[in-house]
Amino acid sequence: MVGNALWPESDRTHQQNRPSAQPKVREDKISIVIAARNNALFLAEAIDSALNQSMPCEVIYSDDCSFDDSIDIANSYHDQGVITLETPYHIGVCEARNRGAEQATGNYLLFLDGDDILPPDYVKEHWETMTPTTPFVYGGAEAFGDFTTLWDAPEWKQGQLWTRNFVNTSALWNRQAFETAGRWQNKINTMWDWDLALRGARLGAPALSTAILKYRQHTSSWSANIQTKYEKRQEILLPQMRRSCARLSVGSIISGRLAEFFPQWISAVAQSVKLINSTEPVELVLLDNSRNENMLSMMRTETNRYQNTFETIRIIPHPVSFSYSNEKERRNQVAKFMAHSCNRLNVEMRGDVHWLIEDDILVPLEAGANLMNQLTDGWVPPNAVSGCYRSRHAESQFVGGHFDDYHLVNAFTEIGTEITPVDYCGTGCLMFWKDRTPRYWDSHYQHAPAHDWEWCARVKKAEGEILMLPSVHCGHVKTPDEILY
Repeated sequence: MVGNALWPESDRTHQQNRPSAQPKVREDKISIVIAARNNALFLAEAIDSALNQSMPCEVIYSDDCSFDDSIDIANSYHDQGVITLETPYHIGVCEARNRGAEQATGNYLLFLDGDDILPPDYVKEHWETMTPTTPFVYGGAEAFGDFTTLWDAPEWKQGQLWTRNFVNTSALWNRQAFETAGRWQNKINTMWDWDLALRGARLGAPALSTAILKYRQHTSSWSANIQTKYEKRQEILLPQMRRSCARLSVGSIISGRLAEFFPQWISAVAQSVKLINSTEPVELVLLDNSRNENMLSMMRTETNRYQNTFETIRIIPHPVSFSYSNEKERRNQVAKFMAHSCNRLNVEMRGDVHWLIEDDILVPLEAGANLMNQLTDGWVPPNAVSGCYRSRHAESQFVGGHFDDYHLVNAFTEIGTEITPVDYCGTGCLMFWKDRTPRYWDSHYQHAPAHDWEWCARVKKAEGEILMLPSVHCGHVKTPDEILY
């Protein structure tokens, strides 16, 4: 039939009319990676504990060039599905764990040392706490062997991980979070679990489960070896790990009032950041309040010179304006503007450590390194550290000091040479931990228009510590030709 004949449909037409194929979704599967070197004495117990979980798990043993019977012991579990990975040379525990993770087929990963033990419901308890948005689930640990003790892990919001580590090796990781965080890394030859947890926590809120790891203590274990010099080592290692992991964000509000000074300002900031010698990327966030195209063009030109110093440079329009008819209104409006702008920066700045530098503050070259070293130092680091600079409105006074019994401020007139705890400081040169300080800024303190006093008062109310560093003596710019020191 020629006229209304229906010609045979092509294969392509059939394919177009078929329902589109659904993407393959990998079934939830947990892989346990046991990484060890010369743990033959305890390895069988570790492997047995992984195989005897109340929910099925893939088990991989990644050997780090053992010269005892570890390989033979692991191979004896071949019929039970244990996969053994060997290396002809010593690669370190981090790389051994990463090699195991590469071979794992699960979309969830749990790591186990070769001398520790997982209780039968360990994986199940972690798994029941995991959600699609949780980067990892952690729990407590119970030491056994040469000594016994229980290490409780706090809820995430109360933990303050930058202060101390409470996440052990055997957390349950979403595989994508593990890969995105950068896998295991060896930065200071210890504290690998703390390092990974700090990086992973940037991806979302970790969760605490009821699972308790059986953490063996014996004379040949790494933990036991450092126990004899625990306090001395920790005093050195804690700051080292904080410095190596912390990501810094530098932020400022550019008003345009000192347009001619901006090239000098950004040069000083960039050189100071460079001397920090951070292993993590540093970002620069500028809120452009100038409302001036020429100023914006200059900012882009000048910041472009420092692309090798900052991983990212963002200039964000911030055309907030306000009006006033007298000095009292001006002060109130300025305080509200500063609080609003600091809140905006707090959202835009993504680092673990924030460094606020006002556009009329000239920081010395050593400012960044001195502030960062002090902010990360000690068993419990301070919440915030500040540079020193004089007030443009009362030149005999520094912006910083103490509150008296009536909540009035007593500003320093001399700064001496010693690092000093203070009740308040300004935001001219202020570095602080994002997760250990108030999330929001308010404009007034005790009815006084002072966003910085109010923020500092809440830090102190929460028993936080703010330190002022005389070694960071900044210039306060009145005009490009007149700088107050």
